[in-house]
Amino acid sequence: MQELFLRVEDLARIRIIASLGMAFESHLAWGRLAEQKRDALFEWRRAARSRLRRLSAAHPATEPSQSLVETLTSPLPPDTDTFHTVAVEPFWGGIHRLLKAERDTCGRTVLTGGMEQVLNSRHPDVRWEAPVLRIDNPQPARRIPLAGRGMTLVPSLFAPHPILIDDRMGWHGLPILVYNVTPDAESAATLWQGHEGGSALHALLGRTRADVLAALRETRSTGQVADRLDISSPSASKHLTVLRRAGFVITERRQNLTVHRLTPLGEAILG
Repeated sequence: MQELFLRVEDLARIRIIASLGMAFESHLAWGRLAEQKRDALFEWRRAARSRLRRLSAAHPATEPSQSLVETLTSPLPPDTDTFHTVAVEPFWGGIHRLLKAERDTCGRTVLTGGMEQVLNSRHPDVRWEAPVLRIDNPQPARRIPLAGRGMTLVPSLFAPHPILIDDRMGWHGLPILVYNVTPDAESAATLWQGHEGGSALHALLGRTRADVLAALRETRSTGQVADRLDISSPSASKHLTVLRRAGFVITERRQNLTVHRLTPLGEAILG
């Protein structure tokens, strides 16, 4: 059992984010693929195994090359990662919406019941008894004083149980508590539909432009979009300009790199 000792300052400095990225979820998903359960991931396993069988001869899926901690600094898997490309990326839109909805639920709970209620309501194996947050999981037992630094709270669809990543490996120098969420029956029924709406979007925007938009489910530079879709950088730039003028994409500078991300309208169009 993990035990985190929280001060009042720690409760005030807990940050809640939607996801640690596709690479993180893909790494965890690999470990869930072989399970034989009729749970919320059952339909995903069936779809993923079917897709992987069709590609196994030419593009065999292998265990993720990154460690779980390495995905924190490289949130996008390599384009050569067949498992991610086939088993996670097609469903990422639905997965990310689910995780963002969970984050938003946490935010509303903070407003109505405080952070203490959030900590006591996210997962049955995470219990808050001031001043200790107890996490019942298979990791080695530890006692960690947060000493006013706070922590990051993150939902995950593929985590098999709550996972504590401490500050020695953590995100932005803070401990991370990842807890697994289970979609309800209605959400699970639509979560694995993948690209069913893709044909309509292709008809509306054109196939390449729709693919450029979909590539921005994660923030990318022009070169990364071009590499992802195997098109030229000038072509990617042209499509991004059109999408930006339409209000689907926003472009910004990050250090010395120009990157593109979806606007709320762009996210809504992708569905």
